[in-house]
Amino acid sequence: MIAEVPSIGCMVVTLAAYAADGAWRDLRNAEGSRDRRSGAWKFTLPAVIGLMVIATIVPLFPAKPLPQDEVPHASYSAKNAVFQVTTNAVLAAPFVGWVLWRRKGTAALGLAKEDLLRSLAVGACVSLACILMLGRVSIELWSSPGTWWVLVAMLGVGASEELIFRGLLLSSFAKRLQRVSAEGWSAAIFSVFHLPKQLASGYSTSEITFSLLLLFIWGWCYAAAMRKGKNVPGLALVHAVTNICLVS
Repeated sequence: MIAEVPSIGCMVVTLAAYAADGAWRDLRNAEGSRDRRSGAWKFTLPAVIGLMVIATIVPLFPAKPLPQDEVPHASYSAKNAVFQVTTNAVLAAPFVGWVLWRRKGTAALGLAKEDLLRSLAVGACVSLACILMLGRVSIELWSSPGTWWVLVAMLGVGASEELIFRGLLLSSFAKRLQRVSAEGWSAAIFSVFHLPKQLASGYSTSEITFSLLLLFIWGWCYAAAMRKGKNVPGLALVHAVTNICLVS
């Protein structure tokens, strides 16, 4: 469990960053001193929590040295990346096609034009924080062509999963359920979605249970972050970078 603290920290920081961003957006539109004071607290609290999590985890979990004469993902190629992106595009295609067929608009997938660039900017900042917390600050790692091809592949993974789970699925639940229930069901389905891979990898029952719990926390934090940030691209970027750090 201790080894997973940095991963959980990344989830918390992701939620805190998008909560602060949403509060800042509301603060700019606030009218009256009471609304401005309330908005200032809603911005300050998650911002402070996020910074405290980073300041606590980074010194307690220092950067992990790379294996001697070995750079993770060095053998990963463009062919591997194209295959992964294609696989995830095929996975997401039915959901995107359904939205287009029903003429629901891209917002149903979490691709609202409003604040799209803000979502990416926050996602980029959170990604850097996750690299710090997960101890993957390494010139050798991030200058490797293999790592960049893995990033392309993981962007495909992140984009497809975020479009499905934090875009279409969450927005559908939100129309029918209360906020907490919608986020919980979205997180639960996201968690169970990874079960076949865990079974195929030969995980034990305890390992599967613990992994599903972590994935549920991940899914819930991202669902809550999506409610605040209103767009999936930034979350897809954080998702991709986190995957690279966790498997490297």
